[in-house]
Amino acid sequence: MAQRVFCGLLLVTATLAAAAGVCFGFEAPVFVPLGESIQSAIDAAAPGAVIALGEGTYRESLVIDRSLTLRGSADGTTIKGTEREAAVRIRGEGITVRLENLTVHGGRGWDGHGIQTEGSPAVGLVGVTTTENSWCGIWAKDRSLLSLEACRIVGNGTHGIYTWDFTRLDLRGCEISGNKTHGILALHVSELCLADCTISGNLSGVWAWDGARFHATRTPIGGNTLNGLVGQNAALIDLASCSVSENGQYGLWFSDSSRGVLQDCEIRANGADGAFVEMDGIVEFSRCVVRENAGVGIRAATPSCVGSFDPSRPFKGWIEGEGNDVPGPEKEGGNMQGGLCPSYPGSLWPKGFLIDRPG
Repeated sequence: MAQRVFCGLLLVTATLAAAAGVCFGFEAPVFVPLGESIQSAIDAAAPGAVIALGEGTYRESLVIDRSLTLRGSADGTTIKGTEREAAVRIRGEGITVRLENLTVHGGRGWDGHGIQTEGSPAVGLVGVTTTENSWCGIWAKDRSLLSLEACRIVGNGTHGIYTWDFTRLDLRGCEISGNKTHGILALHVSELCLADCTISGNLSGVWAWDGARFHATRTPIGGNTLNGLVGQNAALIDLASCSVSENGQYGLWFSDSSRGVLQDCEIRANGADGAFVEMDGIVEFSRCVVRENAGVGIRAATPSCVGSFDPSRPFKGWIEGEGNDVPGPEKEGGNMQGGLCPSYPGSLWPKGFLIDRPG
């Protein structure tokens, strides 16, 4: 039995909290009324300054290159980008930035992101919405550290969140929905840790690729047009007490040496297989319920499986589990074409995979 992998991203929040204690709150905020320039206030700010904004829409694209807090009004503050670039660009080595109570949109062009981070900033977002940007809601690259709390990344032109090159993100109580391609696209050894979030209504929910690591707890991934969650090219997926349901195609898809560990999850009512594992994928299911999927509950890409098979891409990984409930079509709540493929007790399924296993 594989050991669970826990995310170490709480240090992001700890780093931001420590920095806040050192840098923020000792001087009165600088107030920028509607109609005046936020960028001018940023350029004049001392490290650790708090810049407070009024209610309404500020029309400018911002570059933040120093430690500060940018705080919106409780009555609603919007930053609408005016250039063909990110609406808010945060860049710098070792700076700490906090954004509060803001809606960010209007990023346009190839770099048309709502918020873009680069370098190695530590960025905290609280009560921030990124929406209606032509590219991504948030694009984090280099070695950025981000902590998001009660944020909404919704209705962006491509991906909701795009992570790259060793970035690390910690999300708590966030919504990622209605983005036109991936809700989350994680590449190049980036790492995300989610708790109590929702990922829904995107083209695909999550795509983790090229060594990316995705950890989620109590996070439903559902109602996405294509797949719920895809792990490819040595990605690591760790889900606990999550649901993956009502996605248009696969609930879960593991390929190319990707690794999955699922505990106490429900994989339900997806448009194809509940979980599809191919090539060198390695997945462990523990105490999961896999039901009402239109295809096989859990399928390995072998010739004996229902559906297409490509002999040039044989299944070479393994699937194991304990205490699961994966009913076939003959049982109430069963999967349309079967519980497991190949059926238990085939060589791929170790004894003890099902709750109602033979004695």
